[in-house]
This record gives sequence, C-alpha cells and structure tokens, in this order.
Amino acid sequence: MGNVQVCGCETGTPVIQDEEALLSPTAPMAVKRETSDASGQQVGNVTNLVYIERTAYNLSSAASTTDGLSSRQSDISSKTKTKAISMLQTAGIGVVAMPPEKLDKTKLASFRENLHLAGIDTSKWGYGGSKSVEHLFWEAYQQKGCIITTKGPGEMKRVTRLVKIRLVAEIFGVDHALFSRMQFLHDGRTAERKQVPLRKLSWTTSEDTEFKECTEEIYAEECPHTENWKIGCKKTLEERLGLSQAWQAQHLVWDSEGYRYTIEDDVKSDGYPGLNTLYCIHEVTFRVRDPEHSGVQIIGLPEGQEFATAEGDFNFNCQQDDRWLAIGTQLNIWTWARATTQSHAMARTPSSAKASSAPSPASPTAAAAPVAAAAAAPNKAEEMRLIRRVPLPASSAQALTRMQAALAETNKKGSPSGLLWRCMENMSTDWAKAKRMANKMMDPKYTLSQFYADLSAFPELNLYLLDDKASSSSSAGSPSAGMSSGRTLGDEFQRTIGAFFAIFWMMRLDLDGKDGFANGVDETWLPVALTGKEDMRVTQPDKRIAFQRNAKWDFFQKLLMDAGLIEEKKSGTIFKSSSKIQVNEKRLVSLLALTAVHDIMKMAVILPEVQEEHAPYHGYGLGDTIGDHDHALSYMMEHYPQVLPSFRDLEASEKRSVQFTQCNLCFNHGWFVQAEAPPGAIFTTFREALVRDHKSLISQRDVALYFVHWLTDLAGAEPTPLGGCEKFSVKFPLPVLNSFLRSFEFVEKIATQTETGVMEEYLQMRWSEHTPSMGTVPIGDSAIAKMRLLCMAQMN
Repeated sequence: MGNVQVCGCETGTPVIQDEEALLSPTAPMAVKRETSDASGQQVGNVTNLVYIERTAYNLSSAASTTDGLSSRQSDISSKTKTKAISMLQTAGIGVVAMPPEKLDKTKLASFRENLHLAGIDTSKWGYGGSKSVEHLFWEAYQQKGCIITTKGPGEMKRVTRLVKIRLVAEIFGVDHALFSRMQFLHDGRTAERKQVPLRKLSWTTSEDTEFKECTEEIYAEECPHTENWKIGCKKTLEERLGLSQAWQAQHLVWDSEGYRYTIEDDVKSDGYPGLNTLYCIHEVTFRVRDPEHSGVQIIGLPEGQEFATAEGDFNFNCQQDDRWLAIGTQLNIWTWARATTQSHAMARTPSSAKASSAPSPASPTAAAAPVAAAAAAPNKAEEMRLIRRVPLPASSAQALTRMQAALAETNKKGSPSGLLWRCMENMSTDWAKAKRMANKMMDPKYTLSQFYADLSAFPELNLYLLDDKASSSSSAGSPSAGMSSGRTLGDEFQRTIGAFFAIFWMMRLDLDGKDGFANGVDETWLPVALTGKEDMRVTQPDKRIAFQRNAKWDFFQKLLMDAGLIEEKKSGTIFKSSSKIQVNEKRLVSLLALTAVHDIMKMAVILPEVQEEHAPYHGYGLGDTIGDHDHALSYMMEHYPQVLPSFRDLEASEKRSVQFTQCNLCFNHGWFVQAEAPPGAIFTTFREALVRDHKSLISQRDVALYFVHWLTDLAGAEPTPLGGCEKFSVKFPLPVLNSFLRSFEFVEKIATQTETGVMEEYLQMRWSEHTPSMGTVPIGDSAIAKMRLLCMAQMN
C-alpha cells in the first residue's frame, strides 16, 4: 500500500488493509476506540478515520452566513488523495436526528403545498447543493431550529437564530481559530467551506403557533421564543465538538470582547432557493486556557492537527449506498487556521429592531449576565492591520513531536549535546532546493510565500520549536536556566524567519525589496506599497515612509556585492557594453545555511557541554555547559560539524566564512563610526581573530559577509516577519544605520590593511563627504584630531 496522509503529514504506515476499498471513491471508513481527558473523564469515542479527499480545497468563506451550501460539492472524478485522522464521536446529546421515511407524510405534504402556494418552486430542492423539502420540514418541526412566517401570499420567510463559536488557541505563538473545512452530510453530499462551530437555537413555541410576520420580539437580542443563547453556547460545543460542559469549564475561557449580536435579514439562501431567511446571530469567542494541556489533545492541540467529529449516529455504511442517514447526522473535518481580526458590522438591521447599548456579558455561563451590546461600527483601521507572524509549516507538528520524544531518551555517550544529536540524527539538507531558491531569488515571479515554503530545505529550523516548555519537561539536569528572556513559544523561529526575509528583500532591491523591507506584506504575502501617512495597513506608516525614502539603498547593494552574494556580469563589444547583476549561488546558499543555524543555541536545552579533549574552551572547563550561544555554535562547528547538516556539507572555504561570523570580535561599531577611540582599541581583537584564530585566511569579502549577517540578524530582531524589517524601519535611528552602512566598506579592509590605515581612510571619507563642505582634508599634526571631532559632532 502506498503512502497516506495522516494529520497532514506523510507516513508510510498502512491505516487499513483493504487497498482496493480504500482507493474507491467512497465515504469515510472508521474504527472506534475510547479516550479520556487528563482528569480521567471520558470525552467520547475516538475513531481512526480514513477518507478520500480532492487534492485541492478552498478555505474561503461561504457567501452568506451559516447553513446554505454556497460551497463546492465533491466530485469523485476529481483528483483525490487519501487522509487518515482522529475522529471524536460526539455523545449525540441534543442531536434530533430522524430518517426521512419516518417523517409525518400527511404534515409533510401539507407543508410542501404551503410552499407552492407561497410561490416557492421546490422542484430543484435537494439537488446541486440545495437542501430538500424534507430537510426544511425536519428543521422547523423536529429540530425546532427555525420558524416559517407567513404574512401573506408570496411573503413566506424562514427565521433562524444562531450561536456561532469562535474557538481560539495559540499554536506556536500565533493565534489560530477552529473551522470545519469539510462536511459529509446525511444524504451523501460532501461540502467544502470554512465554517466555525455553530448551532441553531431551539424555538420553544408549540407546533401550532403561527407567526404572521417578524415582530420586534423575534429581532430582539434576548428573544422570549427561543432557548437562552448562553445555554446554546454550551450545547454548541457539546453537540458539534463532543466537549462536555465539565471539559469546557476546565479548558476554555470566555472572551468578553469577542461577543457580538448581529442581524442579517432577507438573505437569499443557497440551501433553500426562493425562500429568504432572517438570521439573528450571537457570535461568541472562547480561548483555550492552555494549548499544551494533555486534555486538549482531542481537538488537535498543541500542534494544530486536523481532527473530525461525527454528530448523531453517523453510519458510514449507510452513507456509502442508497440508504440515507437520519437527517441531522453529519461528519465534520476540523482544521486550525491562522486567526484574523473579525468584522462585526451589523448587516441590514431593520428599523423595528432596537440596538442595546449595555456592556457585553461577562460570561455566557454566568447566571445573571447583563444584556450584551449590539454590534458597534467596526474599527476599519484596526481590522486592516496585518497579522505579522508567519504560520508554522505543516511539517513542524511532526518535527516537534519527534523532538519532544527525544527529550525522554538518554544522552548519547561521548556527545556534548545528546538532544541535539538525537534531533538531527539522519537529517539532511535538501541542497537541490537550497540552490534552486538561491537562483530564483532575483526572479520577479519568485514570491515570498514560495521562498518561505522552500526554507524547509534546512532541517535545523525545526530546532527553534524547542522552547521553555520543552526544557522544563526534560531531565532536572538540563541547562534550562540559560533560555533567552522575553521569548514566547515560537519567537525565535519568527525572528529567524525575519532574518531570512531580510535576505530576500535585500536581494530584490531593484524589484519589490524596498517595499517589503520597509513595510512588510499584505494578507496575500505581497509587498505593501504605502499610499500615505494615513495608510493603516501597517503600524507607524510615517516612519516607514521616511525610512524607505531616506535609507541608503545603494550601500545595502554594495555590501552584498562586497560579500560576493551578487556579482556584476558584463557583456557586449568594444563599442557597446552592458552589465547585469546576478546571484552567486554558492555564496548565497552559504548565507542561507548560516541563517538557518545561527541562533539554534538560544534553545538552552541543546547547549553543549565541553568534552575532555577540548577543555578548556573559551573559558569553559570540562563538563561545563557553554552558555554563550555564539560560542556554543562555534564549538559544534569546530568539533562536531556532522550534527549540523546545513553546515557540514558546505565547501571548506564557505565553512571558514560561516565560522568567522560566529567570532566574538569585540568590535564596537559605534566607536568606529563616531571615532570615539583610537584604532588599536577598536581593532586589536578583530585583527587577532583574523591572524591567530583564522590564520589570515579571512578575506575582505568574508568580513563583508560578517556584516551582511549582522544586518539581517538585526533586521529580523522583531518576531513579526510579515511586518517587514521593523527593527530598522520603525525603531532603529536611520542616521545611525546609514552611517553604519557607509562604514562597512572601510571595516572590510582590516583583512588586508593595518588598523591605523583603515581608520585614516574612514576619517578622510567623512571629512570629504560632509555637508556643508569642510574644505580640503586637513594635514599636519592636528589633522586626526580635527577629523575625529567632526565625526563625534555628528548632526551638530
């Protein structure tokens, strides 16, 4: 049997034995097992679910609001793939399911006739995505999920009141919301749409009660004719997700700011063509208290895996043949998608409906919660602000599971970092993909999202998922005390991606790089071109505009040229020549590999211990944990390169360049650009590293690479990579950055010149380029003092 998809990750483990049955275009297949949460409470039956799915699906929202199938229907002739995930069988409490043949035939016929008398053509109901007359009858008279108002001939309207739950959890430091992306329905249809957990509130009126029109009571937020919406919240989570009320109380927190009551009137329903619908919607937000708690694994946390729920007695065999299931049974495939800011505009509120100005309720579970406010006008500017963190790749969940399992294993004998060794065992870098992304870097058609996907070439990126929680779960002797402060789960990963994105933008300055570097990208990952200081798609647009206008972009490009990352290729004849900037593949691949590994030792749990044959090492004795993350990485590069595949396979000269970037040069750049110290104090340690530690094998372009790495590392210092290089564009003083950029070409010369020679050339440049002009460069005994004073004066 071939590979199947399990929780979105490739695996070679067979899920069922009958391959012929698996590959046939059928409904899901399942095998049950029971599960309990951490407290021992049974939360439902968990099933290993195997189903066939089309390769591509769309998570775009449905056109309207709730229960119409405005989505695409499955087509078994489409390209498909097999998936296997966990399924939670809900308890079936409150699910009013009934086989179509058991509906009251007399009442159903009368109901059908009333629809016809109202001018509603039901001949096409039940086909092409619409629901059947039987389904509407069941919904109104069995489920009690709607009422039908009959003001007069041709004025029939369906009225339904809903609770919609926005369930939010933090996954790797980024808020995600839960959606049902695929529904297997009772009548054999499959719908693909993005839908939050929702439930119709039950009408408490008798079957004989007739509503001639929609009264103010029907529009009211607290409707006397339906069950209380706060109780409906609990039932929604219980019936749709199988989460008991005890589980809800333990693991969920009510977000009082996330409640809205909205009305959508006269909506043309795709589910019931010709019958308009009034929707009264309570939108409620809950947040998972602790996504790392073992009790929430049943809903795909902490990694954000897909899972499924079956409502009612969803019989898989009946769904595969001509026997329909009971109306009301359904199978949902749930997925966690990155959360976006909600829009809570009230749609077409009728004049008869009066909005309340009371504050939002403290909790739907409170016995006497105050009346909630109707939706206020949304803050459009706030809604348009970007979510600036990247979602983790699908492979990260599998990688994190593997690494967490490695925490429990014993250290490899003779290894300075047993966990690092186990995590990277049998790992290799996809060099073909790395070279391909380097060659495409300056291709206008190569996008940031493609670049981000290609970063999977570097296996070390998964190490950034090891955080404080991983450290605390390891043995007592693990070096967890050295974790970097101020980090939340996923921050170092986000910062590293920010450094990668800085490389991407710098390599594309002649394309879209300036926009991306300064402003970041929009929701489609395309660079934001600001329209003015009031453009609220980004934070602090005025600073970003000033940065983009005044940054010395030519110096960025010169630094890349000096580092050998780009080259000028000349062509033509003696009479006419032209030049073109192109990528140096080998050099750029080395920078990408360096960026992948440069901060892995900030994960304190993998810090190495000095082995006997290497002690002492930079002041660390035998058995000491190397707490400095730069020294720790250098130690592994020098003595155990086999553990770092993205470094191990580089050519010797590129390895030397990469290792040089990890040196502690004790170089104070501020002293240099402001001439605050003599050459010896500024460059002595720098020169010693070049001569003693690297045997004078470091060239000017290696020093330039050091500064490229320094620049991109600092550019990604904020854990918001989709917001651009915010450390520079909104926080770093631009005059200081420009002075640093101008100085790099002089500092590079320390590889071939003396400290004094480098300093004098720099001072002369500063004097010559000063505005207003200072005249000719001074000479004589006072010349150095004058030029240093000029640098120290800066803007004064």
